[in-house]
Amino acid sequence: MRALTDVTGETLRVWREARGWDVPRMARELRKVARDSGEDVAAHHGLVKMIPQWERGNRVPRERYRLLYQKIFADTLGDLSRSMLLGTDAVLRLAEVRSRAARLPGPDEIKTLESAVLAKPRETMTPAEIRALAAAAIAHLREVADKLTELSALLGDDEAGEDQPGDQPEDQPGDKP
Repeated sequence: MRALTDVTGETLRVWREARGWDVPRMARELRKVARDSGEDVAAHHGLVKMIPQWERGNRVPRERYRLLYQKIFADTLGDLSRSMLLGTDAVLRLAEVRSRAARLPGPDEIKTLESAVLAKPRETMTPAEIRALAAAAIAHLREVADKLTELSALLGDDEAGEDQPGDQPEDQPGDKP
């Protein structure tokens, strides 16, 4: 297994974010692995303060924390070792894309936001403002679709070409659903 001595704080941050974890969640994971291993580590609030310092490079994690990171991210470290032919940059780029994808709103969140907006429209919005807002929303959704296509290509998904949002013809003004 690869040692963490040459892994930067930025890499630790990318790995954490690739799992969709915030700093408090990372602290909980470290404490859980420590408990399972019989290790003694800092209290939760102490880890919450230390993790960003490690990730910014202000401090270097002690050996016990490096070993805990190794246990948590064993699969990532294995991928990194197998991917040395492709280079570390490719693995880190993939982790960054996964991290960004994890931050995208899911279908349920989009539906909730849409329902909230439609349930109580602003009375002061002009038709031009509504059209501008709709255009901005459509542009954002296209950006999300592009990022998902990029992610699928990087991950090598077989279904990358199936049912992509851009594959459907757009409704034209006046079309009836």
